[in-house]
Amino acid sequence: MTSVPIVGQLRAYTVSLTGSSMFWVYDFLTEGRVCDRSLFSPKRWKKFFYYDSAGFPADWVDEVQIELSGAERKRPPTWKKCFDSQVANKEVPAPYRVTTYDYVEFYVEEDQLPQYHEFVWFKHKELVAYVKANLGQFEIITPREDQLASPVEALPEVAVFTRGCVYEIWLSGLERMELTEVEEIGEEIDEELQEHEAGEVIGVGGTDEDHHNIAVQCEPGMNKKALGCIRTVLKRLKANPETTDIWVQGESEKNLGLR
Repeated sequence: MTSVPIVGQLRAYTVSLTGSSMFWVYDFLTEGRVCDRSLFSPKRWKKFFYYDSAGFPADWVDEVQIELSGAERKRPPTWKKCFDSQVANKEVPAPYRVTTYDYVEFYVEEDQLPQYHEFVWFKHKELVAYVKANLGQFEIITPREDQLASPVEALPEVAVFTRGCVYEIWLSGLERMELTEVEEIGEEIDEELQEHEAGEVIGVGGTDEDHHNIAVQCEPGMNKKALGCIRTVLKRLKANPETTDIWVQGESEKNLGLR
């Protein structure tokens, strides 16, 4: 669990679900840093987000280790807005697509969005800006003396958080593969990644009838291993190397493919 300075002495708190990029921010702020585990119940999680950065700023502090159950580590159902052209051409039944932890997708109207969480990436400045913009939604806690954390200088040195890369997999010609549904292919890749503790599938979708996408978040330091897992599964399922692209998110100069 990590404390984040917001303004003055107020600090927000985040917890990582996987040790990599998936986080919740809690629904309270404290005046000063605290390390009382009793405060950090999953019932107080407010917003789910992906953290888009190579590491934490120096003033973010790892306060205490929080143990989460398997169910608590699962990301919640998240929504994305469909392309305007898809909505205008009635290619989708509703303007927002929801994806569950098990990669089941369905579509909802805007008034249903409060039931789900937006699929959003925050850099550290964007997370702070989100909290500041919604201060009225956070409880302000004045901690007791026994709840306060030690000065930063007295804390043991902690490892720097380094996020693994995100691979974007694009597939065509699924009808000629061993599995013909992109969700099933995503599940196979996810199982291989989990077995090697190399990452996980974080999204499945597509832009048209034969252009399918699978996104993989790598664990820190496991980019090469995760790529190997992806290729192993796709080759086993007889993906066509000519129509299979693998890109590192944010890097467009090199298609890694199935070689």
